[in-house]
Amino acid sequence: MKHMKFNLKNYLFNVVMLLFVAAFFMPITPAVAVGSAATAFVTGTVLSAVPTINLSMMAIQVEIWQNHIEQELFKDNGFLRFSWNADNNVINSKAVHIPQSGGSGNVVKNRSTLPATIRKRTDTDVIYLLDEFTTDPVVIPNADTHELSYDKRNSVLGEDRDKLVEAVADETIYNWLRSPVWNSYGATVLPAASILPTTGAAVPATAPAATGNRKAATLKDLQTVKTFLKNQKRWHEGKMFGMLTPSMEAELFPADSVITATYMQSVTEAERREGVIYKVQGFKLMTRSSVTRIQTDGTIIPIDAVGATTDDEASLFWYKDAVEFAFGGVEAFEDLKNPTMYGDVYSFLARTGSRARRTNYEGIALLRQVVSV
Repeated sequence: MKHMKFNLKNYLFNVVMLLFVAAFFMPITPAVAVGSAATAFVTGTVLSAVPTINLSMMAIQVEIWQNHIEQELFKDNGFLRFSWNADNNVINSKAVHIPQSGGSGNVVKNRSTLPATIRKRTDTDVIYLLDEFTTDPVVIPNADTHELSYDKRNSVLGEDRDKLVEAVADETIYNWLRSPVWNSYGATVLPAASILPTTGAAVPATAPAATGNRKAATLKDLQTVKTFLKNQKRWHEGKMFGMLTPSMEAELFPADSVITATYMQSVTEAERREGVIYKVQGFKLMTRSSVTRIQTDGTIIPIDAVGATTDDEASLFWYKDAVEFAFGGVEAFEDLKNPTMYGDVYSFLARTGSRARRTNYEGIALLRQVVSV
């Protein structure tokens, strides 16, 4: 039989607590004090024999993990906030509806013919489904919850969370550049005229598996993109953003350039926390390990597609209200003490949707590497 161990610290704590409780019901007399001391001795001694609860064996806090994933989604991918919030247009957590304006009427100077002709605006709409992203279920063996010195559950689930967040961000960029077929809606893609070429000196190609040389990006190229968006009437100060590939960031903003330091210093602390690194020519610029890739014929390459030697990388530029992101929620699942897996099984699910807000993709442009001959 396990020996009960007297703990003076626990004993004194129990005495104080019992006296505190007794004060609410009766005056503190010598008899009450002696009784409290005796009770504290018994409870303190008995409780010391009860095994300590292993918190690592308890269930995950589902709501906490769900909220954490949502926070990390926007924290690690600040560009998602630089878009039209379509959460209110989500229908039954499955579809999103985008109303398409039929256009404005004419404006007549010094109208002389009355009554004026009455027009009726014919609106259309765009509907798309939310994508459902799910992690592979992962098992934490029962033995690991007892034997490992570190919290394996948080380590494993943290990696799954990061992978989920990355997948959502990758798909969002891809959806802003093309939309799939759904019911009566045909597939659309960013027009070729919205894909602008780089014009700089020859540099090695940077797309995965690509070979040869490409033209580097220049500040003049940013001016070209700006002019293009202005001509589309989709330029609004303070609402213009860019996502640079790492190679284009290095080409545009070399570390030893005084101009680079100037562009970085113009970014406010609040903007920096949102992921903005540079402010130049009206753009708030960010960077990401990958943005998008384009085939020779201008096809936007899916995220998980195998690379080719002729692929080109491209950076993305957009007007905030030209693209949208809809968040349908996150769910965390757990199956504790699964009898067939001999451990605890966990997985995550997230529903999100995104696309260009206009069928002709006004307000969106790509700056693409082009072959240097």
